[in-house]
Amino acid sequence: MLPGYTEELTKASTEVAEPPGGEPPAPEQLSQRAVQAQVASVTRAAKAQAGSGGVLQVVHGAKRVGWAAYELQAGATHLVQGVAKPPYAQTGTLDSLESRKLAEGVRYQVLYDRSALARPPQLDITTKLVAMGEQARVIHVAPTKLIMVDNEIALLPLTVTETSVESAVVVRSSAMLAAIARIFEDLWRYAAPFTANQDLDGNELRPTEEERWILSLLASGATDDTIGRLMGFSARTAHRRVRELIARLGVETRFQAGMQAVKLGWL
Repeated sequence: MLPGYTEELTKASTEVAEPPGGEPPAPEQLSQRAVQAQVASVTRAAKAQAGSGGVLQVVHGAKRVGWAAYELQAGATHLVQGVAKPPYAQTGTLDSLESRKLAEGVRYQVLYDRSALARPPQLDITTKLVAMGEQARVIHVAPTKLIMVDNEIALLPLTVTETSVESAVVVRSSAMLAAIARIFEDLWRYAAPFTANQDLDGNELRPTEEERWILSLLASGATDDTIGRLMGFSARTAHRRVRELIARLGVETRFQAGMQAVKLGWL
């Protein structure tokens, strides 16, 4: 689930120094100490921020970001919402955690950037998680990665490389978090349902014949009033349909929607 927020979490088990003047600890002790140290680090940071009444907390370093993502989900009681898109790193730990949380009755709503399913393992993993209860949808281009837990706390990337998230921001209950939740709801509403035989060349998002006509009118520069009049519905309905198509295409403007539709072979 939510690839890219962990960076070889299991490597942490080898990064604990040996105690001075004593025998090297056993491998299992190294693993336990590494986990405890990482969890304690995230916990201390979270407690310090909460104690100061802060809404935002910046997490630096790919490993700390990975542990923050893990800890947020581990503490979920009823709902985890996420957006999955590149960059990616090791995801087995979060996938296993999601399996456990689903078994506990926690709901997962995951919005996948279409490129997220292009990774050969991810399509199989997502299919298995959906079979376990994950609600999954696909969008052409997702604006950002995201984890949001119980509508109370969220994690978003700040700086990324091609392979990892180098820093992220934790957002707690606030007007900003409410805005993030609203954006997720809008993206979720317009995204296409995930299917196990997901077509990765864009065909899963192909428009209906009516939508194709709307896109043709968009490409010609027609206004919402004109589209509504020619299609036989109100300007308000035309505006809503246009916004839905723009969201599905993962663009921001009417002009970009027309160009993207042509690029995908929809027109």
